[in-house]
Amino acid sequence: MDHAPDLASPAAWWRWARQWRKTRLIDGVDRIAVLEHVHDGGELGPRYAFMVVMSCGIAALGLLQDSAAVIIGAMLISPLMGPIINLGMGLATFDLRTVRESLRTLGAGVALALAIAIPLVWLSPLQEATGEILARTRPTFFDLLVAVLSGLAGAYATITRKGETIVGVAIATALMPPLAVIGFGTAVGNWDIARGAAFLFMTNLLAIALSVTIVARWYGFGGDDTPKQSAWQALLIVGTFVLLSIPLGLALKRIALQSQTELTVRTTLDAAAAGVNGRVSALRVDTAGEGVGVDAVVLVPTHAAGLEARLQRTLGERLGRPVAVRVREVLTADDATVARQQGTLAELKRSVLALQDAESVRAQKQQAAQAQQARVTAALLPYLGRLQRATSGPGWELWLAADARVPLARAQRIEREIDGARQEGDDPLRVVPALQGLPPIALGPATDDAIGPDPTQQAALEAQGWALQRWRATRVDVVLAGVDDARADAWEQALRSVLSARGIAIGEVERRRGGEATLQLALPAS
Repeated sequence: MDHAPDLASPAAWWRWARQWRKTRLIDGVDRIAVLEHVHDGGELGPRYAFMVVMSCGIAALGLLQDSAAVIIGAMLISPLMGPIINLGMGLATFDLRTVRESLRTLGAGVALALAIAIPLVWLSPLQEATGEILARTRPTFFDLLVAVLSGLAGAYATITRKGETIVGVAIATALMPPLAVIGFGTAVGNWDIARGAAFLFMTNLLAIALSVTIVARWYGFGGDDTPKQSAWQALLIVGTFVLLSIPLGLALKRIALQSQTELTVRTTLDAAAAGVNGRVSALRVDTAGEGVGVDAVVLVPTHAAGLEARLQRTLGERLGRPVAVRVREVLTADDATVARQQGTLAELKRSVLALQDAESVRAQKQQAAQAQQARVTAALLPYLGRLQRATSGPGWELWLAADARVPLARAQRIEREIDGARQEGDDPLRVVPALQGLPPIALGPATDDAIGPDPTQQAALEAQGWALQRWRATRVDVVLAGVDDARADAWEQALRSVLSARGIAIGEVERRRGGEATLQLALPAS
């Protein structure tokens, strides 16, 4: 049973910790079996090559579709954990041969992954940079933290032989998607994306490998666990470790500087927005290059004059770098203004609803009137006659029914009234009176001044000529009764004038001496 050391003695604490590490960690690990297992998992073979190709192919398709679920599927089958763990163990045990084999396996895996990712992107109709792709073009502090934690977990799982498969997914999360993004950037010729993804891949790879080395050393793995190495080989391993640490340290420095810059920008913008009773809605900070680009959206109740210039000056002083600031102001309203606007909108809504109700009532009344008109028209039309398209020429024909008993003069007047009300573009309408016997025209007593028709008699002649034309008559017989020859000649001349204008010829003319003075027109017997 372990006993806690004397709290007043740091040396006793140190001895207790060393003893605890030896008994609880180092002595409990079968280092030979672990090294053999790690070596087997890091070998370059057909299975490794096949799974790299499949994993990177699935990851590339998931990135093109912007599908996180498909990318996760690629991580589940990624075999990259094996050679990375082997590399970390080789660095921990100063085994140059293991380091060389691990780097060769990793290099082959990278080549195979790019060999499948690039053709897939070439052949794909989807070649736009999705959100999943852009998210893996620049390493952040959180990406590095994921890689470090994945390496620590991977080394622990490998040494303790617990949960290796699950931990391998975390390691693949940090490596396989960036590797597929390198293939995408290369295929589409976007070297900024390719370089950013390559930097992220190398950063994560080094972080994982060095994390594995640290955990392995903590568990007691060292030079004693491998065949004896020469001094220069050990020195080479140490130099490799240091060289790997340098770019990781530079990346960490860059990431830390970027995080500090973003924090400074965020703090400055929040304070400036609070000074004008606003708040920052969106913020993007670009630290690429020598200067800093800031693009922000600020919600303010009123326009803040000179806000952009003040922010640019303040950030330039705090960061010590050229700063380009772009602020887009979005005006908002306070509670009172919002309440007034809502009241106005409510009143406007009520007015609109009232107008809509009135319009609805008016439309309903109009529809009812139109329906009634249609019903009356439908009831009267059969009585008056029938309406149809003209059989000769354009327009319509209204055939009057015999039951309507419309006089010829009235029928002619109806046609004239309809024609006078016709709008431009309307089709003409001809009224056709019911076929009937023409009534005799009373000539009346003769006078010395006029032996021909007076205006009333002339109108009667015109009406009968119009009716004959509507009936499509071409010839008509005439009976003149109770008049002398002079008067008969005058009436016959007037009749010919009326009928000839309508294309109607006069057939037989019968003159009778006795009886009442009348003019009778009749269609010839066929």
